[in-house]
Formats: sequence, structure tokens, C-alpha cells
Amino acid sequence: MQISVIHPCFNEEENIEYTVRETLRWFDGEAHDGEIVVVDDGSKDQSPQILLRLSLEDPRVKIVTHEKNQGYGIAVRSGCDAATSQYIAFVDSDGQFKIEDLNRLIPHLKSYDFVPGKRRKRADSLVRNAFGKILGLLIYCTFGVWIRDVNCGMKIFTKDLWPTMRPLYGTEKFFNTELYLRLKNAGHTWNQVDVPHYPRRAGTPCGGSGRVIFGMIKEIWDLRSKLKAQDRQSNTISSQEKEKIEEEVSEKVTVQ
Repeated sequence: MQISVIHPCFNEEENIEYTVRETLRWFDGEAHDGEIVVVDDGSKDQSPQILLRLSLEDPRVKIVTHEKNQGYGIAVRSGCDAATSQYIAFVDSDGQFKIEDLNRLIPHLKSYDFVPGKRRKRADSLVRNAFGKILGLLIYCTFGVWIRDVNCGMKIFTKDLWPTMRPLYGTEKFFNTELYLRLKNAGHTWNQVDVPHYPRRAGTPCGGSGRVIFGMIKEIWDLRSKLKAQDRQSNTISSQEKEKIEEEVSEKVTVQ
């Protein structure tokens, strides 16, 4: 299998080497033709130095660097943009997912181009679990789409699908939301597959930080307004193209 695995990384000096080496071992064990694309999203710890050493040790490890932290969604997007393989997977680098659990998703690629994971039991605090449920409800109330565990950090899809699903506006909590919305609007379906979720190996999670939480409401309304504006623009272009076609047909009829 030709596969690119994306690992977004922000201040993961205690986890990133373990994650990368586990992915390389998985490639070897499954005989995959794989590459790892680690996106260093402006890390201020020793992550960049660790990644440089790993990339020098193994050419399958590629590094994409953001000089400043741009958010989880932008990091994943940069990694997917840089991926070159037939299949693309993104898996969080904090150790809460095991790379071999992609084996649970891969068989479903026979029937679906996009196969996301769904955490069977979240190994997070009560607050983070509650936050995830509130997030799902907020997405449903805003967009009318119910997606269980929208932000599960393990997904796999065909590279050909990426231009269709590639988010333009979501940067943090709603990157995955926009991804699902674009797939839905394009008529694609998916199959969520249960995957285990493990306690964080080390470090401090940043997904529930005050910066992310307080920016959530602004981001969802920004996303909603931008998607609506995009739809209006598309409708305007479609109308103009329709008028042009009608004018051309009318001219041909007149000439005849």
C-alpha cells in the first residue's frame, strides 16, 4: 500500500520520536510503501531538533515547518498538501492513537473513499469529553449535520479526494467540520469505524486551552458566513454561465 501518514506536531518533544518510530515500524511490518509527513507547527521546544535528526536517519520522514503556530487544522492541511502517496492518513502525534489501528480502517477503503475513525471510549478528562459533546451539538445546530466524534484524530482517504474535501477556512476546532461539510455537499459518503483511544503518553494537551475554547464561537460563525458567501459566489457564477449559454443558443437560432 502506498500511504502518506501525516503527524501534526506542536511542542511534542516528549512524544514525537516515539510516534514517528512506531509509524516506521508499522510500515515495515505491513510492507507498506510509506512516507511520514510531520508538520512542525511552530514548536518552541526541542521538537524541531528531534525531527531533523529523524529525517536524517530515515528518508521516509519528511518535515514541513511553520515558522509560527497556525493551529491544528492548518498543520494537517499542510501535511496533506505535501503528501504524495495514493492514500493519505492523518494521525495525532501525542500517543493517544496507535498507528496499527489504521488496520481497522483500511479494509473499508474498498467501499468508501473516506474512512474516519470514531473513538470507542475517549481517554480524556470529564471536561474534555463534555466539551466534545457540546461541540457536536453546536455543529448540528449551526449546520444541520450530526457527526459523531467529528474531531477524531485518525482518518484515511484516497489522495484524489483531497481537492474536494480540503478545508479553506477552519483552522482549529472546525477544520474537520468543514472537511465533512465539503464531502457532504459533493455527494460523498463515509463510514466511521470504532478505534481505541489511549491516555496521553506525556506532555500537556492544548486542544482544550482557553485560546481554543474562547475562539470556538468566532470560528464557527466565521466558517458559516464564509461558506455561505462561497455558495452565493458559486450560484452567481452558475447563473452567469447559464445566461451566457442561453445567449449563445439564441444567437445560433437567430443565424439559422
